[in-house]
Amino acid sequence: MTSNLIRKIQGAIAFHLNKIKYFSVHGYNSKKYWNDRLTHYRLSLQGVGNKTLTEEENRRQYQKAGETFLSLCRKEGLDFRKLKILDIGCGIGFYAEIILRNGGENYTGVDITDTLFLQLGEKFSAFTFLKRDITQQPLPDTFDLIIMIDVTQHITTKKKFSSAMQNIKNHLNVGGTFIVTSWLRGDYKMGFYEVSRSLERYKREFEGFHFSEPMPFRGKFLFSIKNISKR
Repeated sequence: MTSNLIRKIQGAIAFHLNKIKYFSVHGYNSKKYWNDRLTHYRLSLQGVGNKTLTEEENRRQYQKAGETFLSLCRKEGLDFRKLKILDIGCGIGFYAEIILRNGGENYTGVDITDTLFLQLGEKFSAFTFLKRDITQQPLPDTFDLIIMIDVTQHITTKKKFSSAMQNIKNHLNVGGTFIVTSWLRGDYKMGFYEVSRSLERYKREFEGFHFSEPMPFRGKFLFSIKNISKR
């Protein structure tokens, strides 16, 4: 039996056990799931990436993802040095690192669990990290750039998704940009903690905003939503 097959079998078993462990009538217990997962993997990319891949395999994927993210930011004319930035689902700080390396200073990271905030605070001492469930709690301020990478698929109910998107919409400055990822395969559940949504679903939440052309991104798509209001 090959190592890849063994990993797939182990992954399938873990998936079904987790489905039972984190079951909730409101989708799944996201706070407990992500607290447990990040507590286990700490700053490893397996904590936010693909658990069935090695750290090196995840690193190669994330390196390409970072390049795609920066490419989109350049196309949008975004200068991190001049922007007030919010990173929703900041995880292990992968995008915080990219923003820091490219001159960003005014950065706030929010996550549903604060299990890694001590390490993140030590690594990014000038940045701010807040525990927040954006499906239920308002964002702390308004921002020029909001990023939500590999996160929206983990909001598994329509009501929570709409609440989160309206929260972002209400806290995105005029002229501001929201960068987000999705599979864009249509609206259906892909697992107990992941849901695919169509581009139309996002357009209904951000009516009157400008959407960029989606770019391939780690099996999903990356795109921007710009607040072109003249208010």
